[in-house]
Amino acid sequence: MASMAIIPLQMKMVHGIGKAHGYELDRGAIKDLLATLGVGLTGQYLEEIGRKVIGGLFGKAAGRLLGGLAGGATGVAFSFATTYALGHVALRYYAGGRTMSTQLLKESYASVLTRARGLQSEYRPQIEAQARNVDLAKLVQMARGR
Repeated sequence: MASMAIIPLQMKMVHGIGKAHGYELDRGAIKDLLATLGVGLTGQYLEEIGRKVIGGLFGKAAGRLLGGLAGGATGVAFSFATTYALGHVALRYYAGGRTMSTQLLKESYASVLTRARGLQSEYRPQIEAQARNVDLAKLVQMARGR
């Protein structure tokens, strides 16, 4: 449940990184990047979440998903590494003009993910402590871009 709840926030993060570098991304572009990197979900689920995030219709469904996050502190710690790696690779990709090949994207993601797993282990107690004190209303607002 926690990994499903984090996907909308990861997509919002990728959208923001792309936008900061002059790219107006649609759900297809974000879905393609996540799929290329191997951020695992079905295409149908990505399509639905992407529609809600990019379209600004985040709403009640996301609130229910994020509600499951509060009790999933361990899941949040697990999601840290993938979110960290996704953010760093998206930054490299968009800052570099979207010129990275599929192979280079995958290699970069794997490399950063390995580093992030080490950080995840190091910071796990703090991540889990913060996850137990998450203000779900603020997370929903953040995902909506407010």
